[in-house]
Order: sequence, then structure tokens, then C-alpha cells
Amino acid sequence: MLTTFLVNIVDLSRRFAVAVTLLVLLASAGLGWFVVTHFRINTDVNQLLASDLPWRQNEKAIETAFPQNVDQLLVVIDGDTPDATEDAAATLTKKIQALPERFTFVQRPDAIPFFRKNGLLFLPTAELADILNQMVQAQPLFGALSADPSLRGLFGMLDLQMQGLEHGMLDYRQVDKPFAAMSATINAALAGQDKPMAWQSIMSQSPPQPRDLRKLILVKPVLDYGDLEPGRKASEIIRSLAKGLQGVRVRLSGPVALNDEEFASVAHGTGFATLLSVVLVVVILWLALRSARLIIPILLTLFAGLIATTAAALGVIGSLNLISVAFAVMFIGIAVDFGIQFGVRYRGQHHEEPDHVKAMQKTARIIAAPLAMAAASTSLGFLSFMPTDYRGVSELGFIAGVGMVIAFVLSVTLLPALLSLARPPAENEPVGFGWMMPADRFVANHRRAILITAAIVALIGAVIASHVRFDFDPLDLKDAHTESVSTLFDLMKDPDFSPYTSEILRPSLAEAKAIADKLQAQPEVDHVMTLASFVPDDQDAKLSAISDTRTILEPTLSPPAVQPAPTDQQIIDTLNKIAPKLKEIGKQHESAAQLAQALDEVIAHHDHALFERLQNNMIGGMQTMIAMVRESLQASRITLDNITPDLRNDWVTAEGHALIRAYPKGDAHNQNALVAFTDTVQRIAPDADGAAISIRESGKTVVSAFIHAGCYAVVTIVLLTLLILRRLRDVAALIAPLILAGILTLATIVVIGLPLNFANIIALPLLLSLGVSYAIYFVSYWRSGMTNPLQSSMARAVLFSAGTTLVAFGTLGLSSHPGTGGMGKLLTVALLYSLTCTFFVLPALLGQNKTDKQIRE
Repeated sequence: MLTTFLVNIVDLSRRFAVAVTLLVLLASAGLGWFVVTHFRINTDVNQLLASDLPWRQNEKAIETAFPQNVDQLLVVIDGDTPDATEDAAATLTKKIQALPERFTFVQRPDAIPFFRKNGLLFLPTAELADILNQMVQAQPLFGALSADPSLRGLFGMLDLQMQGLEHGMLDYRQVDKPFAAMSATINAALAGQDKPMAWQSIMSQSPPQPRDLRKLILVKPVLDYGDLEPGRKASEIIRSLAKGLQGVRVRLSGPVALNDEEFASVAHGTGFATLLSVVLVVVILWLALRSARLIIPILLTLFAGLIATTAAALGVIGSLNLISVAFAVMFIGIAVDFGIQFGVRYRGQHHEEPDHVKAMQKTARIIAAPLAMAAASTSLGFLSFMPTDYRGVSELGFIAGVGMVIAFVLSVTLLPALLSLARPPAENEPVGFGWMMPADRFVANHRRAILITAAIVALIGAVIASHVRFDFDPLDLKDAHTESVSTLFDLMKDPDFSPYTSEILRPSLAEAKAIADKLQAQPEVDHVMTLASFVPDDQDAKLSAISDTRTILEPTLSPPAVQPAPTDQQIIDTLNKIAPKLKEIGKQHESAAQLAQALDEVIAHHDHALFERLQNNMIGGMQTMIAMVRESLQASRITLDNITPDLRNDWVTAEGHALIRAYPKGDAHNQNALVAFTDTVQRIAPDADGAAISIRESGKTVVSAFIHAGCYAVVTIVLLTLLILRRLRDVAALIAPLILAGILTLATIVVIGLPLNFANIIALPLLLSLGVSYAIYFVSYWRSGMTNPLQSSMARAVLFSAGTTLVAFGTLGLSSHPGTGGMGKLLTVALLYSLTCTFFVLPALLGQNKTDKQIRE
């Protein structure tokens, strides 16, 4: 009945070819307009997984409580000196804050007022003593530039230092570094360049630490989820604002930058794969069909189906997501299979029957039912994704499943109509693989050996496949060469910058502290933070030391009067006074001689612009330092009650809900360490979330989704084939090679060290649906009583249709994006095994038809 119905559809399409072609053409034009005007990609990664999952609910609760921590851009500033880094961070922060319409939250964690005032209290006692001692030693410099913040004040202070050297009250080693730095700054200014004095480095008795040369700015940009890169405009603005910053390198990372660069990488890889797959598909079509009158109708049918499928996706779902956007490559690779099957079988019949009409009718009778079964099984394989919690793949399953139905309908309507209009010439030679006769003979003569070998291979492969692992870390799917990822890995060298943290929300700070204490006692936990973590230890001793230093420096840092800015002549008079003294000292010390020579050139070539440049580069940084020192000496006792909102709001909500953040011990990028950490945290706090939990739970969700999808696909495809074939033996023969192909695929990825991940796991259900479609053609051929399957036009059609799918998915393997590339590689391996098992194991399972004995002769 099905065959008769489909044959009638094909015949009607042939008879009314012009009407069918015009109708589809008009429909495609209308649907194409709809696609162009409604095309949208939803790049919100938070919508790729179902929002009602328990861990997603925990995640949502924390995001709602602390929205400033969601969708952040991390601006990383690395400088040559602490001063340059600080100046650049302060300047860039002010510029970003001036654009509230673009950035809703901007914060420098190390520079909030709470830490500006109380930062010294968080230092170890010994380190605090060293810093306070350095401040006291710098009192003469602070005093000179507080009372006279100008070149006159700076060089006047030098006059005092040289007097100290002359009378043996000062060791030259104390001024050697400042003299050298001043010479470098002055010489740069004389050359028309800016080289600010690095006062923090000059005054420090030890080299700067890595943290002194790095500053971070947290930014929450306004995102455009209609753009493939939602944060692209914000990133461009920040890069533009950062231009001109001296002595620093500015990089972007954080969730927004990571996602944007990944989207761009995926889009580039997918776009290239789509273009290359179209080219290769055309090449394979030529090899399979050898006639433009066959190839052009198939391509037109393919593109009409692609337009209709895209329109269906946008009409029902409203947008594509970051996973479902890959449907185009899949559609091209799979849907063209129907056209190749029809075209190759038509060529075979046209060789036997020169009359076009009769050849078309015979083709329809032969191919209609297996083509319908193949389309149905492939569609069911995709639709099996729909009931899962992995929304990204669920939507892909719907789009691709509907696309297979559309492709089939067009293959039995539009394609016959176009072939009728094109009228391909009759074939002069048989269509098939005559050179495959030895293979047919080998399979027929060695069935038992082939099946025994397959069983042994399956057993060995199953043992190896049992060691397959799932890599649930999304960082492993990102391109390590992109700025955002390389920057993140750079930051992760410091344990305090680990992204693999766990977060817990509790109704009160008291409950949060109790949980934090339990977590801190666990060996898998490095340290735990709550708001209480910002109440420092040993405050009495530290405050006493700070108070003593404040008493010494306060008159110096806050002089009763500040001198007015000097005239250019006053500056020259000061230089003329100290230059000869420097020359005298320079007879024994090179840095003094260099500084004296630099001052002589300033005196000789002075102008007001030069003095302004020197004022900015030599005095500006010291004024900033004096302000920071003055503020840091105002530290006062910290309690939970007087922690200021600039810090409190990051840890406690207005309703009193408190945040706990736990950091893993060891390398959390190692999955065993991450699993141990998350298991420990969830045992103590089952409702915990954070990046570490989200990574782990999303992995569980994805694996569960694909297990369910695989089960649904197996059940539905088995029921479908059983309903149509009506013999359990035939269904078992059809499924068995696919199971073998699946085992071999998993064993291979274990051997080559390619784990399953969020991207490539899609290959496993696809292996089933595609493999079934190939097997159906062989089973249908065998049930019709035909012999020599590997020599037939059916085998030629299967081989070339599989070839198109292989090149479509294989081109994905060329992507620079690790996730997309890995998916392409695994799909290629899976399809190669499926094709091999279908060509050699399936015929051995099906056994002999009555006439098979002919191939033995």
C-alpha cells in the first residue's frame, strides 16, 4: 500500500512537472523571504539546558541574589611597573564608568574604598612592618612633594639628599635607583616621549610581585543576544578606551569574552564547513551521477529543502541556538542521500529501460518504500532528542527531524518533476560496481568466518569501549589560542583566580559561617570565603603599628599649606643649583652623572611644554601614591557590622542572605580533583552551585539526555522497522551491524585518547539513525530477491550518499574550534564504521537468497 501510494505521488509529480516546479519555486521564494526577515540566533548559553533542573534552580537563586556577578567581562591589565598598572587601571575604570548605558556595573576589586582604607590590615604582620618602615623612610620625599607638588619640590628634595650624602648621613645606594629612574624619564621627555616615574618600584626594597603588576576590572556589559557575539560591542568599546594607555597590556576574559570568542570560532568553523561541504557534495554527486541533468535537479531539491527547514525552525521555535545552527551542515550531508538514492537507481533503470517514463515508474517502485523507511528512521533518530533536558540539542533534533521529512517529501515530488523537465539521457552501461564481484563472492563463501570474526571484534571492542570517559569541562572545548582562554589559563596559575569554585546561599551569615567551617575542614577544599572572611586577624597589633606610623607621617602627608605652582624660571633656578652638585657626585657614581647630564639638557633646551611633560611624568604618580598612603593610614577596626556596602553587597543581600564561596585544593582542571571537590561540597550542602557544580551537573544532564535519546531512538526505530519488515530476524540483522559499529567507535576514541564531550556525543544517536537508513536499503534489496548486493546500483547509491554525509561531517573536523573539530572527527569515525559494517557484516547476517548460489559459480 505504501509503495503504491508513493509510486502514484511520483507519477503525478512527473505528469504535472511544470506545475509542481512552479509551486515549489513560489513557496521557496516566500519561505526564503521569511527566513531573511526573521532569521535570528539566540546566543544565550543559559537557555541551552532546561531551566527547571534542580541545579539550574540553585544557580538561578544565586544569580538573582547577586546579579552583578552574572555575564561579566573581566578586564586584565598587566603592566611593566606597579605604577603604570595602577594608573592604567584607574584611568580605564573611570572611562568605563562614564558609559552607564553600556556598562551597568564596573568594579576594581582591589580598589574599592573598603580596601583602599583597610587594605594594610589584611597583610601578614611581618609584611605590614616592612611596608610601614618603607613609608617612614620615604618621609622626606612625601614631605617635599606634599608641601610643593611640583618639579621645584622634587629637585629641592634632591638638594637635601645630596647634602645628606655630603655629610655621610645618607647611603648612596638609597638614591641610586631614584637617580637612574629620573634620568630615564627626563631623557624620554627630551625625546618627546612619556615615561612616568615608577615610584612604587623605586621606593620598594624588593622586586614587584606578580600581583603588583596585574589589575582586574569587573564589568557587566549590556548584551545583545540577537548578535552572534552578544558582548562584541562592549568589548570593542573597552579596547578603544584602552588605546593610549602607556606601559600596559589589556586583555579581556570572563564569561562574556569566553562565549563571544567561542561563538565566533564556531561560526567561522561551521560557515567554512558548510561551504566546503557544498563543494565536496557537488564533486561526489558528479562522481555518482555523471550528468548535470541529474545533479542540478538534486541540488535544487536540496536547497529548497534547506530553505523550508530553516523557515520551519524559525516559525516554530523563533530562533536558532548555538547548537541547532549546525543543522545546515547535517541537512546537506543527510538530505542529499535521498536525491542520490533516487538518482542512482534512476540511472540503473534508465539503462535497462530507455523510455524515460517507464524508467521513472520502475525507479519509484524500487526506491519509494526503502526511501520512506530511511527518512522515517533518520527523522525518528533526530526527534528522539526532543524529550531531553538538553534544550540546545532538543531544538536541533526537532529541526533536523522535520528537515528529514521535508527532504523526503521533496524527493518524491519536486525531484521527479525536475528530472522530467531535465530528461537525463539513457545510460549506455550498467550502473553499479562490477569490480565488487570478488567481494560479493567472498562474503557469500565466508559468511560464518565473517560473523565469528565480527563477534570476536565486538567482544574485544566492548572491553576497550568500557573505558570511555566523558570530559565535562567546557574549557577543553574552547580554542586555547584565543585571547580570552589564554588569559584565563594565565590567571588560573594563581589559586585565588580559579574559576572552579562552588557557591552556596544561606538565609543568614551565621548559617553561612557554620557551613564554611565544615567545608574548610575538608581535605578537598583549599579555602572558603564568606563576608566574615573580611574581618582580619591580629587587628590590635596591626592597628597599633599603623597608628604609630600615622602619627609620624601625618604632619608630612597633610601640610598646613601647599606652595603655589612655580614659574619656569624658578624651576630653572632650582636645576642650576643642584646640577653642579650632581656632577661632583657623578665623578664616583654613574647614575648621578647621567642625571646631571640630563638636567643640563633640560636647562639648555627648556620650554613650558617640556616642563609640563616632566611635571606629569615625575610628579603625577607620586601624588597618587601620597593619596593612597594617606588613605591607607586611616584604617580602623573592622567588624561584621561596619563592613561597608561596597564590599558587603558582594556577599550579603539586602534581605540578609549570605554567600559562601569554596575553592578547590589542587588542580581542579583535573577531573578527578573536580569530582572529589564537588562531591564533598554537595555532601555538606546539597543545594550548592557555582561553576564547579554547574560544570559537573551539566555533564550529567547531557549524558543523561543522550542516553535517553539513544533509548528513544532504538525503541522507535525498532518498532518502525518491525512494523514495516514484519520479521524480527530481519530487524535484528538490520540493528546488529550498528551495534558493532557503535562498539568500534567507542573503542577507537578510547585508543586515540578522544573523550566524549558536550559537542561530539551527538555522533552516537546519529550513528544509529544514519546507519539504519543505510542498512534499510540493503535489507530491502535482499528481501526483493536480488543478488550480488555489493555490485548493484543500490550499493553505489549507498556508498556515494554515505560519502556526502562523510564529507559534510568530515569538514567539521577541520574547524579550529576544538569542540566542533572533535565532533566532526567522531562523526567521521562513526560513519566509516557504520558503512563498513553495513557493506560486509550485514550481507553475511542476511544470508543467501535462493539464487545466491549463482555467485559461487
